[in-house]
Amino acid sequence: MNALAIDCAVSKIAVAAKKDSKSVKLVLDIGSRQSEKLLPAVDYVMSEMEMEAADLDYTVSTLGPGTFTGLRLGLSTLKALTLSHGKPLYGVPSLDAYRWPLKEEKSMVLSLITAKEDEYFCALYSSGKKILEDSDLTLEEILKLFTAEDSVTLCGPGAKDFFEQASQIPGCPEMKLVSPAPDCADSLFEIAEKMISENVSPMADYDGPVYVRKSEAEIVYESTHPAKDGQNQ
Repeated sequence: MNALAIDCAVSKIAVAAKKDSKSVKLVLDIGSRQSEKLLPAVDYVMSEMEMEAADLDYTVSTLGPGTFTGLRLGLSTLKALTLSHGKPLYGVPSLDAYRWPLKEEKSMVLSLITAKEDEYFCALYSSGKKILEDSDLTLEEILKLFTAEDSVTLCGPGAKDFFEQASQIPGCPEMKLVSPAPDCADSLFEIAEKMISENVSPMADYDGPVYVRKSEAEIVYESTHPAKDGQNQ
């Protein structure tokens, strides 16, 4: 199948295009300039695969959690293709995508994205099933999920940072660190094609990123505009 994928869950955005079994990928790790370079990156990978937008069978993106700016940027880019060329867009939860290479792992798998300092977006899996939905937790809160006798495999872009910090805390579980892949573009292709084979519906026009924490703007607004009595918090 012909496809275009964007992994935009972290600050390092990856853009990949595939044509049957061949693919090409470009990684943007240039901070705020990603917004001006993303469309040229899409053009580049498509050109390398000798494809036009009309040739695509689908597009796919990480859906969140992750960086607010990256998720909005990646999804809006692919939604523009959906609107202009009628190509289905599939959204994949970011933590599921990073964990995908370990889908056959029987022991517990903790998928991690660094949120800030000692806070992480995380999801926990056991025997292939998700037993902790996408969450925003501190290092200490995550460690409370385990006992010292537990064994857990760490994956995702936040895995190395978590491993280094948690290893210094007495009583932490036995941890196996899987070197994080630079992105999950290949996993996105595999997951999307599995969704297609299972007749999962693509994203609707009104669907957007999935966040598990409020943006800084929302936090500032709520701190300066306290809810009135009787209004929902």
